[in-house]
Amino acid sequence: MNKKEFIGILTALGVKRTEVLAMARTFTEDPLQKFNFTIAIDGLPASVGFQKIGGLAREIGVSTYYEAGYDTEHKLKGRQVGGQLTCERGAYASKDLENLFTSALSDRGARKDITITLQDRDGNARRAWRAAECWVSKWEIDDLDATSDDVIIEKLTIEYEKLDDLKI
Repeated sequence: MNKKEFIGILTALGVKRTEVLAMARTFTEDPLQKFNFTIAIDGLPASVGFQKIGGLAREIGVSTYYEAGYDTEHKLKGRQVGGQLTCERGAYASKDLENLFTSALSDRGARKDITITLQDRDGNARRAWRAAECWVSKWEIDDLDATSDDVIIEKLTIEYEKLDDLKI
């Protein structure tokens, strides 16, 4: 039963709308949380996980032009604009991430598709995206610091040409 049906039943029973304070939600109606995700990158073992992924965005380019007799600019829709993913994780002895950067340097045609999946608390895929024509433009590791006990973070910057929603 959804909220509308529930309120309809209560109204039929003579309960005023102001008396209905809340209705229990189901798990499937809860918003998704950002901690449960996977990323699949060709060349990395499936066991490689990331702490954080940023840069999931879709954008349309804008072309502007001016015309005599108007005191405002005109804006036209352009093409879909690519973007950058940033992937962060604790650094390990393995050089998996650095090797992806090195392969992008040595093989200029090395482009891959990447799939990012957002899951619910039970690990069920709820949303997914495919970043197309990706290549690693930057590998970075945190500053080394003899006074810190923090985990060192390794970062990848990945360029993509297009981001599409995938059907789940």
